[in-house]
Amino acid sequence: MKLLSRVIFVLFILLGVLIAVSNRQPVELGLWPLPHVVVTPLYLVIVAVLLVGILAGLGLGWWAGRHHRRRAREHRNEAARLDRENARLRETVASHMPVPSPASPAAREQRAIERQSALVAPELLPPTARSLQA
Repeated sequence: MKLLSRVIFVLFILLGVLIAVSNRQPVELGLWPLPHVVVTPLYLVIVAVLLVGILAGLGLGWWAGRHHRRRAREHRNEAARLDRENARLRETVASHMPVPSPASPAAREQRAIERQSALVAPELLPPTARSLQA
């Protein structure tokens, strides 16, 4: 989609340049509230109108996307808050867990449970066990 929009954009620019180059005759340009009349080549008027149209389209597109940007910002802030809470809870759980000695039967049972859990749901492993598994 991005490539298609760029190709169409370039085609419109080329079309505008072709029209502008083929129209070199001078025109009188009078803007209503101003008393001055400006004599300018027609291609400058065409290029100016194309530029104003492109800028207006870009501005309207930006304005239309403001709701999506706001919602994305809210979701990003909520995800960051939940990540901080998750890290805090993991630290709390880790500080309250007894550390078994490596030779004890409880440690062997814990490692066996972790290996079985890794087979069933590897995403539920703690980060240290995941790094050992990889």
